[in-house]
Amino acid sequence: MNNRYCLIFLWVCLIFSLETSAQEVDLENLGTKIKSTLKKNPFRISGSASANTIFYNSNVNSNRDDFNYFLNGNLNVGIYSWSLPISYSLTNQGSKLGYEVPFKFNRLSISPKYKWIRAHLGDASMNFSPYTLNGLMFTGAGLELTPDMPLKVSVMTGRLNKAVEDNGDPRTIPAYKRTGHGAHLKWEEERYKIGLIGFYAKDDLGSLRVAPDIKGVTPQENLVLSFTGNVNIYKNLAAYFEYANTAITNDVRTIGKIDKKGVASALLKGNSSTEMYDAVNGGIDLKLKKGMLGIRYERIDPGYRTLGAYYFNNDLENITLNTAFNLFKDRVSLATNIGKQRDNLDQQKLKQSSRWVGSINTNIKASDKLMVTANYSNFTMFTNNQLNQFTNINENPLLVQQPIDSIDYKQISQNLNVNANYILSSSKELTQNLNVNYSLNDMVNKENDIVRVGGISRFHNVNLAYALGFPDRKLNIATSFSYTNSFAASSTSTIFGPAFTVNKSFLKDKLSSTLGVSYNRSSGSKVDINVTNFRLGCNYNFWKKHSFNANIIQMFRNTNQQSQNPKLNEMTASFGYNYSL
Repeated sequence: MNNRYCLIFLWVCLIFSLETSAQEVDLENLGTKIKSTLKKNPFRISGSASANTIFYNSNVNSNRDDFNYFLNGNLNVGIYSWSLPISYSLTNQGSKLGYEVPFKFNRLSISPKYKWIRAHLGDASMNFSPYTLNGLMFTGAGLELTPDMPLKVSVMTGRLNKAVEDNGDPRTIPAYKRTGHGAHLKWEEERYKIGLIGFYAKDDLGSLRVAPDIKGVTPQENLVLSFTGNVNIYKNLAAYFEYANTAITNDVRTIGKIDKKGVASALLKGNSSTEMYDAVNGGIDLKLKKGMLGIRYERIDPGYRTLGAYYFNNDLENITLNTAFNLFKDRVSLATNIGKQRDNLDQQKLKQSSRWVGSINTNIKASDKLMVTANYSNFTMFTNNQLNQFTNINENPLLVQQPIDSIDYKQISQNLNVNANYILSSSKELTQNLNVNYSLNDMVNKENDIVRVGGISRFHNVNLAYALGFPDRKLNIATSFSYTNSFAASSTSTIFGPAFTVNKSFLKDKLSSTLGVSYNRSSGSKVDINVTNFRLGCNYNFWKKHSFNANIIQMFRNTNQQSQNPKLNEMTASFGYNYSL
Protein backbone atom coordinates (compact mmCIF):
# COMPACT_ATOMS: atom_id res chain seq x y z
CA MET A 1 0.00 0.00 0.00
CA ASN A 2 2.84 2.38 0.84
CA ASN A 3 4.55 1.64 -2.49
CA ARG A 4 1.30 2.37 -4.27
CA TYR A 5 1.00 5.79 -2.64
CA CYS A 6 4.64 6.56 -3.44
CA LEU A 7 4.08 5.65 -7.10
CA ILE A 8 0.99 7.88 -7.27
CA PHE A 9 2.92 10.73 -5.69
CA LEU A 10 5.77 10.38 -8.20
CA TRP A 11 3.34 10.42 -11.11
CA VAL A 12 1.66 13.56 -9.75
CA CYS A 13 5.05 15.26 -9.45
CA LEU A 14 5.91 14.17 -12.98
CA ILE A 15 2.67 15.51 -14.44
CA PHE A 16 3.08 18.86 -12.71
CA SER A 17 6.65 19.01 -13.94
CA LEU A 18 5.43 19.14 -17.53
CA GLU A 19 4.20 22.36 -19.09
CA THR A 20 0.44 22.54 -18.80
CA SER A 21 -0.22 25.60 -20.92
CA ALA A 22 -2.10 24.84 -24.15
CA GLN A 23 0.40 26.85 -26.11
CA GLU A 24 3.34 24.90 -24.75
CA VAL A 25 2.02 21.32 -24.55
CA ASP A 26 2.37 19.24 -27.68
CA LEU A 27 -0.18 16.44 -27.17
CA GLU A 28 1.31 14.32 -29.94
CA ASN A 29 4.71 14.33 -28.27
CA LEU A 30 3.43 14.04 -24.69
CA GLY A 31 4.47 10.41 -24.39
CA THR A 32 7.96 11.20 -25.67
CA LYS A 33 8.31 13.99 -23.11
CA ILE A 34 7.21 11.71 -20.28
CA LYS A 35 9.77 9.07 -21.32
CA SER A 36 12.50 11.69 -21.54
CA THR A 37 11.64 13.00 -18.10
CA LEU A 38 11.57 9.51 -16.59
CA LYS A 39 15.11 8.82 -17.85
CA LYS A 40 16.40 11.70 -15.76
CA ASN A 41 17.26 11.18 -12.09
CA PRO A 42 14.09 12.35 -10.32
CA PHE A 43 15.73 12.81 -6.93
CA ARG A 44 18.17 15.46 -5.84
CA ILE A 45 19.33 16.21 -2.33
CA SER A 46 21.69 18.88 -1.04
CA GLY A 47 22.41 20.75 2.15
CA SER A 48 24.10 19.88 5.41
CA ALA A 49 23.44 18.39 8.82
CA SER A 50 25.43 18.90 11.99
CA ALA A 51 25.56 17.65 15.57
CA ASN A 52 27.41 19.58 18.26
CA THR A 53 27.92 19.15 21.98
CA ILE A 54 29.30 21.56 24.58
CA PHE A 55 30.73 20.54 27.96
CA TYR A 56 31.31 23.14 30.66
CA ASN A 57 33.04 22.96 34.02
CA SER A 58 33.86 25.71 36.50
CA ASN A 59 35.03 25.86 40.09
CA VAL A 60 32.80 28.91 40.72
CA ASN A 61 29.91 29.28 38.27
CA SER A 62 27.10 26.77 38.73
CA ASN A 63 24.23 28.55 36.93
CA ARG A 64 25.21 27.21 33.50
CA ASP A 65 24.37 23.79 32.07
CA ASP A 66 27.32 21.41 32.15
CA PHE A 67 26.17 19.72 28.92
CA ASN A 68 24.25 20.95 25.87
CA TYR A 69 23.65 19.40 22.48
CA PHE A 70 22.61 21.08 19.23
CA LEU A 71 21.27 19.24 16.16
CA ASN A 72 20.90 21.46 13.10
CA GLY A 73 20.18 20.77 9.49
CA ASN A 74 19.30 22.48 6.22
CA LEU A 75 18.28 19.95 3.59
CA ASN A 76 16.86 20.48 0.12
CA VAL A 77 15.14 17.47 -1.41
CA GLY A 78 14.23 17.71 -5.11
CA ILE A 79 11.76 15.55 -7.03
CA TYR A 80 11.62 16.54 -10.71
CA SER A 81 10.47 20.19 -10.69
CA TRP A 82 9.61 20.11 -6.99
CA SER A 83 11.96 21.20 -4.24
CA LEU A 84 11.45 20.50 -0.55
CA PRO A 85 13.73 22.53 1.76
CA ILE A 86 13.73 21.22 5.32
CA SER A 87 15.39 22.96 8.25
CA TYR A 88 15.45 21.88 11.87
CA SER A 89 17.04 22.90 15.14
CA LEU A 90 16.90 20.57 18.15
CA THR A 91 18.58 21.19 21.50
CA ASN A 92 18.28 20.45 25.20
CA GLN A 93 19.10 24.08 25.97
CA GLY A 94 16.33 25.48 28.12
CA SER A 95 15.30 22.09 29.51
CA LYS A 96 16.79 22.99 32.89
CA LEU A 97 15.62 26.58 33.12
CA GLY A 98 13.19 25.79 35.91
CA TYR A 99 10.66 28.26 34.52
CA GLU A 100 8.44 28.59 31.45
CA VAL A 101 8.77 30.81 28.37
CA PRO A 102 6.21 31.37 25.57
CA PHE A 103 8.51 30.31 22.72
CA LYS A 104 10.08 27.09 21.50
CA PHE A 105 13.73 26.08 21.57
CA ASN A 106 13.22 23.19 19.12
CA ARG A 107 12.05 24.06 15.61
CA LEU A 108 11.19 22.24 12.40
CA SER A 109 10.35 23.97 9.12
CA ILE A 110 9.40 22.51 5.72
CA SER A 111 9.14 24.79 2.67
CA PRO A 112 8.02 22.83 -0.43
CA LYS A 113 8.30 24.72 -3.73
CA TYR A 114 6.99 24.08 -7.22
CA LYS A 115 7.97 26.73 -9.77
CA TRP A 116 6.29 29.94 -8.52
CA ILE A 117 4.49 28.29 -5.59
CA ARG A 118 6.23 28.09 -2.19
CA ALA A 119 4.73 26.93 1.08
CA HIS A 120 6.00 27.28 4.65
CA LEU A 121 4.98 24.54 7.08
CA GLY A 122 5.90 24.12 10.74
CA ASP A 123 8.01 26.71 12.51
CA ALA A 124 8.51 29.54 10.04
CA SER A 125 8.82 33.31 9.70
CA MET A 126 7.71 35.71 6.99
CA ASN A 127 8.36 39.41 6.35
CA PHE A 128 5.61 41.68 5.05
CA SER A 129 7.02 45.09 6.07
CA PRO A 130 8.81 46.73 9.04
CA TYR A 131 5.51 48.07 10.44
CA THR A 132 3.30 44.97 10.14
CA LEU A 133 4.65 41.40 10.19
CA ASN A 134 8.42 41.48 10.50
CA GLY A 135 10.41 38.31 11.20
CA LEU A 136 8.15 36.95 13.96
CA MET A 137 8.38 33.17 14.30
CA PHE A 138 5.09 31.29 14.14
CA THR A 139 3.98 27.67 14.11
CA GLY A 140 1.56 27.10 11.26
CA ALA A 141 1.51 27.54 7.50
CA GLY A 142 2.38 30.19 4.94
CA LEU A 143 2.06 30.44 1.16
CA GLU A 144 3.86 32.59 -1.41
CA LEU A 145 2.57 32.83 -4.99
CA THR A 146 4.85 34.63 -7.47
CA PRO A 147 3.49 33.78 -10.95
CA ASP A 148 4.71 35.41 -14.15
CA MET A 149 2.04 38.08 -13.91
CA PRO A 150 1.68 41.38 -12.01
CA LEU A 151 -0.23 39.91 -9.04
CA LYS A 152 1.86 38.38 -6.22
CA VAL A 153 0.31 36.93 -3.06
CA SER A 154 1.68 35.97 0.37
CA VAL A 155 -0.49 34.61 3.19
CA MET A 156 0.16 33.09 6.63
CA THR A 157 -1.71 31.65 9.57
CA GLY A 158 -0.50 30.07 12.79
CA ARG A 159 0.26 30.26 16.48
CA LEU A 160 2.45 33.17 17.55
CA ASN A 161 2.70 32.33 21.27
CA LYS A 162 2.01 29.16 23.17
CA ALA A 163 -0.03 29.34 26.37
CA VAL A 164 2.11 29.55 29.52
CA GLU A 165 0.54 29.43 32.98
CA ASP A 166 1.92 31.58 35.77
CA ASN A 167 3.49 29.02 38.11
CA GLY A 168 4.51 31.58 40.71
CA ASP A 169 8.17 31.64 39.65
CA PRO A 170 9.18 35.29 39.14
CA ARG A 171 11.23 34.26 36.10
CA THR A 172 8.29 32.66 34.31
CA ILE A 173 6.86 34.66 31.42
CA PRO A 174 3.11 33.89 31.35
CA ALA A 175 1.33 34.26 28.03
CA TYR A 176 -2.02 33.62 26.42
CA LYS A 177 -2.17 31.44 23.34
CA ARG A 178 -1.94 33.88 20.44
CA THR A 179 -2.83 33.18 16.82
CA GLY A 180 -2.21 35.38 13.81
CA HIS A 181 -3.33 35.64 10.20
CA GLY A 182 -1.88 37.85 7.49
CA ALA A 183 -1.92 38.57 3.78
CA HIS A 184 0.30 40.62 1.48
CA LEU A 185 -1.01 41.44 -2.00
CA LYS A 186 1.34 43.07 -4.53
CA TRP A 187 0.76 44.35 -8.03
CA GLU A 188 4.08 44.79 -9.85
CA GLU A 189 4.44 46.53 -13.19
CA GLU A 190 7.64 47.67 -14.88
CA ARG A 191 7.30 51.30 -13.77
CA TYR A 192 5.46 50.94 -10.49
CA LYS A 193 4.63 48.56 -7.65
CA ILE A 194 1.82 48.78 -5.12
CA GLY A 195 1.01 46.55 -2.18
CA LEU A 196 -1.67 46.02 0.45
CA ILE A 197 -0.93 44.30 3.76
CA GLY A 198 -3.33 43.06 6.39
CA PHE A 199 -2.35 41.36 9.66
CA TYR A 200 -4.63 40.25 12.50
CA ALA A 201 -3.71 38.62 15.83
CA LYS A 202 -5.71 37.77 18.93
CA ASP A 203 -5.10 36.08 22.28
CA ASP A 204 -7.26 33.15 23.34
CA LEU A 205 -8.94 34.24 26.56
CA GLY A 206 -9.69 30.65 27.57
CA SER A 207 -6.15 29.32 27.06
CA LEU A 208 -5.17 30.07 30.70
CA ARG A 209 -6.85 28.85 33.86
CA VAL A 210 -5.76 31.89 35.89
CA ALA A 211 -5.36 35.36 34.36
CA PRO A 212 -1.79 36.63 34.99
CA ASP A 213 -2.90 40.25 35.54
CA ILE A 214 -0.48 40.57 38.45
CA LYS A 215 2.40 40.44 35.96
CA GLY A 216 0.78 42.93 33.61
CA VAL A 217 -0.13 40.29 31.01
CA THR A 218 -3.55 40.86 29.46
CA PRO A 219 -5.33 39.27 26.45
CA GLN A 220 -4.79 41.48 23.40
CA GLU A 221 -6.12 41.90 19.89
CA ASN A 222 -4.55 43.70 16.95
CA LEU A 223 -5.37 44.62 13.36
CA VAL A 224 -2.86 46.47 11.18
CA LEU A 225 -3.29 47.59 7.57
CA SER A 226 -0.54 48.95 5.35
CA PHE A 227 -0.30 50.41 1.86
CA THR A 228 3.05 50.37 0.06
CA GLY A 229 4.26 51.71 -3.26
CA ASN A 230 7.29 52.16 -5.46
CA VAL A 231 7.36 54.17 -8.68
CA ASN A 232 10.09 54.92 -11.23
CA ILE A 233 9.48 58.59 -12.00
CA TYR A 234 12.27 58.78 -14.57
CA LYS A 235 15.03 56.44 -15.70
CA ASN A 236 17.26 57.17 -12.69
CA LEU A 237 14.71 58.67 -10.29
CA ALA A 238 12.55 56.47 -8.05
CA ALA A 239 10.20 57.12 -5.13
CA TYR A 240 8.93 54.75 -2.44
CA PHE A 241 6.49 54.99 0.45
CA GLU A 242 4.56 53.03 3.08
CA TYR A 243 1.64 54.05 5.27
CA ALA A 244 0.58 51.74 8.12
CA ASN A 245 -2.32 52.06 10.55
CA THR A 246 -2.59 49.80 13.58
CA ALA A 247 -5.40 49.35 16.09
CA ILE A 248 -4.44 47.36 19.17
CA THR A 249 -6.75 46.42 22.04
CA ASN A 250 -4.73 46.10 25.23
CA ASP A 251 -7.39 44.08 27.08
CA VAL A 252 -10.24 42.38 25.21
CA ARG A 253 -12.16 42.03 28.53
CA THR A 254 -12.57 45.78 28.86
CA ILE A 255 -15.94 47.28 28.02
CA GLY A 256 -16.78 50.70 26.61
CA LYS A 257 -16.71 52.38 23.26
CA ILE A 258 -13.89 54.26 21.53
CA ASP A 259 -13.59 57.14 19.13
CA LYS A 260 -12.30 55.18 16.16
CA LYS A 261 -9.62 56.77 14.00
CA GLY A 262 -8.10 55.11 10.97
CA VAL A 263 -9.07 52.24 8.71
CA ALA A 264 -7.85 49.48 11.04
CA SER A 265 -9.95 50.60 14.01
CA ALA A 266 -13.03 50.86 11.78
CA LEU A 267 -12.73 47.14 11.03
CA LEU A 268 -11.95 46.12 14.63
CA LYS A 269 -14.66 45.80 17.27
CA GLY A 270 -12.43 47.30 19.96
CA ASN A 271 -13.24 48.75 23.37
CA SER A 272 -12.07 51.53 25.64
CA SER A 273 -8.57 49.99 25.83
CA THR A 274 -8.08 50.12 22.04
CA GLU A 275 -5.38 52.46 20.75
CA MET A 276 -4.73 53.59 17.17
CA TYR A 277 -1.39 54.64 15.68
CA ASP A 278 0.14 55.54 12.30
CA ALA A 279 3.54 55.02 10.69
CA VAL A 280 4.75 56.73 7.51
CA ASN A 281 7.94 56.10 5.58
CA GLY A 282 8.90 57.49 2.17
CA GLY A 283 11.74 58.80 0.09
CA ILE A 284 13.25 59.58 -3.28
CA ASP A 285 16.48 58.11 -4.70
CA LEU A 286 18.43 59.54 -7.62
CA LYS A 287 20.95 57.19 -9.24
CA LEU A 288 23.97 58.86 -10.78
CA LYS A 289 26.71 57.48 -12.97
CA LYS A 290 29.13 57.16 -10.06
CA GLY A 291 26.88 57.35 -7.06
CA MET A 292 23.49 57.90 -5.49
CA LEU A 293 21.63 60.77 -3.82
CA GLY A 294 18.51 60.26 -1.73
CA ILE A 295 16.23 61.86 0.83
CA ARG A 296 14.03 59.95 3.28
CA TYR A 297 11.24 60.85 5.70
CA GLU A 298 9.93 58.61 8.49
CA ARG A 299 7.36 59.26 11.19
CA ILE A 300 6.16 56.72 13.78
CA ASP A 301 3.49 57.69 16.30
CA PRO A 302 4.26 57.38 20.03
CA GLY A 303 3.20 53.93 21.20
CA TYR A 304 3.08 52.40 17.71
CA ARG A 305 3.32 48.62 17.81
CA THR A 306 1.78 45.47 16.38
CA LEU A 307 1.69 41.86 17.53
CA GLY A 308 3.61 40.85 14.41
CA ALA A 309 7.11 41.86 15.51
CA TYR A 310 9.33 41.51 18.55
CA TYR A 311 10.17 45.18 19.00
CA PHE A 312 9.29 48.59 17.58
CA ASN A 313 10.97 51.99 17.72
CA ASN A 314 8.29 54.65 18.01
CA ASP A 315 7.71 58.30 18.87
CA LEU A 316 10.21 59.55 16.33
CA GLU A 317 10.41 61.64 13.19
CA ASN A 318 13.42 61.38 10.88
CA ILE A 319 14.48 63.46 7.90
CA THR A 320 17.74 62.21 6.40
CA LEU A 321 19.89 62.89 3.34
CA ASN A 322 21.90 59.96 1.96
CA THR A 323 24.73 60.01 -0.57
CA ALA A 324 27.13 57.43 -1.99
CA PHE A 325 29.90 58.08 -4.54
CA ASN A 326 32.87 56.31 -6.10
CA LEU A 327 35.82 58.63 -6.77
CA PHE A 328 39.30 58.56 -8.30
CA LYS A 329 38.70 55.65 -10.68
CA ASP A 330 36.77 53.73 -7.99
CA ARG A 331 39.74 53.71 -5.63
CA VAL A 332 37.74 55.73 -3.08
CA SER A 333 34.16 55.04 -2.07
CA LEU A 334 32.35 57.58 0.09
CA ALA A 335 28.92 57.23 1.75
CA THR A 336 27.30 59.84 3.99
CA ASN A 337 24.10 60.10 5.99
CA ILE A 338 22.94 63.24 7.76
CA GLY A 339 19.60 64.20 9.17
CA LYS A 340 17.45 65.46 12.05
CA GLN A 341 15.48 63.33 14.49
CA ARG A 342 12.98 64.37 17.15
CA ASP A 343 10.53 62.75 19.56
CA ASN A 344 7.56 63.75 21.76
CA LEU A 345 5.40 64.03 18.66
CA ASP A 346 2.15 64.26 20.62
CA GLN A 347 3.54 66.71 23.22
CA GLN A 348 2.62 64.35 26.08
CA LYS A 349 6.07 63.81 27.59
CA LEU A 350 7.64 65.95 30.27
CA LYS A 351 10.73 66.26 28.12
CA GLN A 352 11.32 66.85 24.45
CA SER A 353 14.45 65.95 22.55
CA SER A 354 15.87 66.30 19.09
CA ARG A 355 19.20 65.27 17.67
CA TRP A 356 21.35 65.45 14.59
CA VAL A 357 22.29 62.10 13.15
CA GLY A 358 25.25 61.92 10.82
CA SER A 359 27.79 59.40 9.59
CA ILE A 360 30.47 59.03 6.94
CA ASN A 361 32.01 55.80 5.65
CA THR A 362 35.14 55.73 3.47
CA ASN A 363 37.04 52.93 1.76
CA ILE A 364 40.41 53.83 0.23
CA LYS A 365 42.46 51.50 -1.94
CA ALA A 366 45.73 53.41 -1.73
CA SER A 367 47.66 50.71 -3.61
CA ASP A 368 47.52 47.02 -4.39
CA LYS A 369 49.00 46.38 -0.94
CA LEU A 370 47.40 49.05 1.25
CA MET A 371 43.68 49.28 2.06
CA VAL A 372 42.26 51.83 4.52
CA THR A 373 38.69 52.07 5.81
CA ALA A 374 37.35 54.81 8.07
CA ASN A 375 33.94 55.31 9.67
CA TYR A 376 32.84 58.35 11.66
CA SER A 377 29.49 59.23 13.21
CA ASN A 378 28.45 62.21 15.32
CA PHE A 379 25.11 62.02 17.10
CA THR A 380 23.83 65.01 19.03
CA MET A 381 20.70 64.88 21.17
CA PHE A 382 18.97 67.95 22.63
CA THR A 383 16.42 67.74 25.46
CA ASN A 384 14.27 70.43 27.04
CA ASN A 385 13.23 68.79 30.29
CA GLN A 386 10.61 70.28 32.61
CA LEU A 387 11.89 69.38 36.06
CA ASN A 388 8.78 70.20 38.08
CA GLN A 389 5.67 68.48 36.71
CA PHE A 390 3.43 70.62 38.97
CA THR A 391 4.57 73.90 37.44
CA ASN A 392 1.60 74.17 35.08
CA ILE A 393 -0.84 73.15 37.83
CA ASN A 394 0.40 75.61 40.43
CA GLU A 395 1.29 78.44 38.07
CA ASN A 396 -0.18 81.80 39.12
CA PRO A 397 -1.31 83.60 35.93
CA LEU A 398 -0.99 86.97 37.72
CA LEU A 399 2.74 86.61 38.19
CA VAL A 400 5.17 87.56 35.47
CA GLN A 401 8.87 86.95 34.85
CA GLN A 402 8.92 83.72 36.82
CA PRO A 403 12.15 81.72 36.80
CA ILE A 404 12.15 78.87 34.28
CA ASP A 405 12.26 75.61 36.19
CA SER A 406 13.73 73.54 33.36
CA ILE A 407 17.02 72.27 32.09
CA ASP A 408 18.61 72.25 28.63
CA TYR A 409 20.30 68.89 28.20
CA LYS A 410 22.64 68.03 25.34
CA GLN A 411 24.34 64.71 24.66
CA ILE A 412 27.09 64.52 22.04
CA SER A 413 28.29 61.09 20.96
CA GLN A 414 31.18 60.53 18.54
CA ASN A 415 32.33 57.22 17.12
CA LEU A 416 35.43 56.75 15.00
CA ASN A 417 36.93 53.59 13.54
CA VAL A 418 40.02 53.42 11.32
CA ASN A 419 41.43 50.20 9.91
CA ALA A 420 44.58 49.88 7.80
CA ASN A 421 45.71 46.62 6.21
CA TYR A 422 49.10 46.32 4.52
CA ILE A 423 50.39 43.27 2.61
CA LEU A 424 54.12 43.04 3.28
CA SER A 425 54.66 40.09 1.00
CA SER A 426 52.59 37.61 -0.97
CA SER A 427 54.22 34.61 -2.61
CA LYS A 428 54.00 30.83 -2.64
CA GLU A 429 56.82 30.62 -0.13
CA LEU A 430 55.97 33.45 2.27
CA THR A 431 53.04 35.72 3.12
CA GLN A 432 53.10 38.61 5.59
CA ASN A 433 50.27 40.88 6.59
CA LEU A 434 50.10 43.82 8.99
CA ASN A 435 46.83 45.19 10.34
CA VAL A 436 46.22 48.22 12.55
CA ASN A 437 42.83 49.13 13.98
CA TYR A 438 41.84 52.10 16.12
CA SER A 439 38.39 52.92 17.50
CA LEU A 440 37.07 55.77 19.62
CA ASN A 441 33.77 56.17 21.41
CA ASP A 442 33.27 59.54 23.04
CA MET A 443 30.14 60.78 24.82
CA VAL A 444 29.67 64.11 26.58
CA ASN A 445 26.58 65.14 28.59
CA LYS A 446 25.94 68.85 29.00
CA GLU A 447 23.38 70.48 31.30
CA ASN A 448 22.84 74.13 30.44
CA ASP A 449 26.19 73.99 28.59
CA ILE A 450 27.93 72.71 31.74
CA VAL A 451 29.71 69.34 31.84
CA ARG A 452 29.22 67.95 35.32
CA VAL A 453 31.32 65.36 37.15
CA GLY A 454 30.85 61.99 35.55
CA GLY A 455 29.35 63.51 32.40
CA ILE A 456 32.14 62.30 30.10
CA SER A 457 32.68 58.76 28.85
CA ARG A 458 35.55 58.02 26.50
CA PHE A 459 36.86 54.68 25.20
CA HIS A 460 40.00 54.16 23.11
CA ASN A 461 40.92 50.81 21.61
CA VAL A 462 44.03 49.92 19.59
CA ASN A 463 44.79 46.55 18.05
CA LEU A 464 48.01 45.66 16.21
CA ALA A 465 48.14 42.30 14.40
CA TYR A 466 50.85 40.57 12.38
CA ALA A 467 50.28 37.39 10.35
CA LEU A 468 53.03 35.19 8.92
CA GLY A 469 52.26 32.35 6.53
CA PHE A 470 54.22 29.55 4.88
CA PRO A 471 51.86 28.19 2.18
CA ASP A 472 54.17 25.36 1.15
CA ARG A 473 54.34 24.12 4.73
CA LYS A 474 50.63 24.70 5.42
CA LEU A 475 51.66 26.77 8.44
CA ASN A 476 50.26 30.10 9.65
CA ILE A 477 51.40 32.13 12.65
CA ALA A 478 49.56 35.15 14.00
CA THR A 479 50.31 37.46 16.87
CA SER A 480 48.50 40.55 18.13
CA PHE A 481 48.49 43.10 20.91
CA SER A 482 45.42 44.97 22.14
CA TYR A 483 45.11 48.02 24.34
CA THR A 484 41.93 49.62 25.68
CA ASN A 485 41.68 52.77 27.75
CA SER A 486 38.34 53.81 29.20
CA PHE A 487 37.29 56.86 31.17
CA ALA A 488 33.83 56.69 32.72
CA ALA A 489 32.22 57.83 35.97
CA SER A 490 35.34 59.96 36.65
CA SER A 491 37.61 56.92 36.79
CA THR A 492 40.13 55.44 34.37
CA SER A 493 40.78 51.78 33.60
CA THR A 494 42.94 49.95 31.08
CA ILE A 495 42.98 46.50 29.53
CA PHE A 496 45.97 45.27 27.56
CA GLY A 497 47.61 42.04 26.52
CA PRO A 498 49.05 39.90 23.71
CA ALA A 499 47.69 36.88 21.84
CA PHE A 500 49.49 34.18 19.86
CA THR A 501 48.00 31.60 17.47
CA VAL A 502 49.51 28.82 15.33
CA ASN A 503 47.58 26.96 12.64
CA LYS A 504 48.96 23.89 10.87
CA SER A 505 47.43 21.55 8.28
CA PHE A 506 48.32 17.87 7.89
CA LEU A 507 47.38 14.86 5.76
CA LYS A 508 46.91 16.81 2.54
CA ASP A 509 44.79 19.45 4.29
CA LYS A 510 42.39 16.89 5.74
CA LEU A 511 43.44 17.72 9.29
CA SER A 512 43.66 21.32 10.50
CA SER A 513 44.89 22.11 14.02
CA THR A 514 45.01 25.34 15.99
CA LEU A 515 46.91 26.24 19.15
CA GLY A 516 46.41 29.59 20.82
CA VAL A 517 47.24 31.43 23.99
CA SER A 518 46.27 34.89 25.16
CA TYR A 519 46.78 37.05 28.23
CA ASN A 520 45.18 40.30 29.29
CA ARG A 521 45.39 42.46 32.37
CA SER A 522 42.68 44.82 33.55
CA SER A 523 43.59 47.54 35.98
CA GLY A 524 41.68 50.39 37.52
CA SER A 525 41.58 52.47 40.66
CA LYS A 526 40.44 49.52 42.77
CA VAL A 527 40.44 46.47 40.50
CA ASP A 528 43.18 44.29 39.06
CA ILE A 529 42.23 41.24 36.98
CA ASN A 530 44.54 38.83 35.15
CA VAL A 531 43.07 36.44 32.58
CA THR A 532 44.95 33.70 30.72
CA ASN A 533 43.33 31.59 27.99
CA PHE A 534 44.61 28.42 26.34
CA ARG A 535 42.87 27.07 23.26
CA LEU A 536 43.36 23.86 21.31
CA GLY A 537 41.26 22.97 18.28
CA CYS A 538 41.21 20.65 15.31
CA ASN A 539 39.05 19.88 12.30
CA TYR A 540 39.29 16.58 10.42
CA ASN A 541 37.75 15.86 6.99
CA PHE A 542 38.11 12.10 6.90
CA TRP A 543 35.83 11.83 3.84
CA LYS A 544 34.85 14.36 1.23
CA LYS A 545 31.50 15.19 2.86
CA HIS A 546 32.22 14.32 6.49
CA SER A 547 34.09 16.39 9.05
CA PHE A 548 34.70 16.33 12.79
CA ASN A 549 35.74 19.26 14.95
CA ALA A 550 36.86 19.59 18.55
CA ASN A 551 37.81 22.62 20.63
CA ILE A 552 38.96 23.02 24.21
CA ILE A 553 39.31 26.38 25.96
CA GLN A 554 40.80 26.67 29.44
CA MET A 555 40.59 29.99 31.26
CA PHE A 556 42.35 31.07 34.45
CA ARG A 557 41.34 34.34 36.11
CA ASN A 558 42.78 36.02 39.18
CA THR A 559 41.31 39.14 40.76
CA ASN A 560 41.75 41.25 43.88
CA GLN A 561 38.00 41.96 44.17
CA GLN A 562 36.64 40.79 47.49
CA SER A 563 33.12 40.26 46.11
CA GLN A 564 34.33 37.60 43.67
CA ASN A 565 36.22 34.36 44.00
CA PRO A 566 39.87 35.36 43.64
CA LYS A 567 40.66 32.36 41.43
CA LEU A 568 38.41 31.15 38.63
CA ASN A 569 39.13 28.05 36.57
CA GLU A 570 36.77 27.50 33.66
CA MET A 571 36.89 24.85 30.95
CA THR A 572 34.70 24.68 27.84
CA ALA A 573 34.94 21.78 25.41
CA SER A 574 32.97 21.32 22.20
CA PHE A 575 32.75 18.40 19.80
CA GLY A 576 30.90 18.41 16.51
CA TYR A 577 30.15 16.47 13.36
CA ASN A 578 29.08 17.93 10.01
CA TYR A 579 27.81 16.14 6.92
CA SER A 580 27.48 17.94 3.59
CA LEU A 581 25.15 16.38 1.07
